[in-house]
Amino acid sequence: MRTFVFVAAGHRYAIDASCVQAVHPLVRARTVPGAPPWLTGVIDVHGEFVPLVDATVLLAGATGVQRTLGARVLLLDTGPGEGARARFALAVDSIDDAVDLEEEGGWNSGAQTVPWLGAILQHKGHAAQKLDARLLAAAHPQLSATSLPLAVKDSSFKDSP
Repeated sequence: MRTFVFVAAGHRYAIDASCVQAVHPLVRARTVPGAPPWLTGVIDVHGEFVPLVDATVLLAGATGVQRTLGARVLLLDTGPGEGARARFALAVDSIDDAVDLEEEGGWNSGAQTVPWLGAILQHKGHAAQKLDARLLAAAHPQLSATSLPLAVKDSSFKDSP
């Protein structure tokens, strides 16, 4: 499976490259009042508001992706298939690699409480846990384009720090 290996809060994760539409430098998000802590806000992608998920908060409960030269945003699209299609962005500390990783022989972590985290794969002598964007979107309906309220009645959006 072709994957992007990324780092969030000091841990490596692998995501299926077929879900990744683009990789960009970290950008500021417009906050969404009442959103969960891992949902930084929304970003403008060619005139469309796209939810921005902070991988360090979501995956490790850390304080958030630090603004460094290596910080990146993965623009994800789960594409057609089972369930609702979701388009969202994932802020990560860095991209480590784009590589083919074999799922066969990966260690199943048994993380049943977090269905979107899968097997532990081997990458350059390090562990990289598989993250399934489709299952993440299914677990958090606010990531699907149709369920995130994007209409703004006033100009109360403020850029996050």
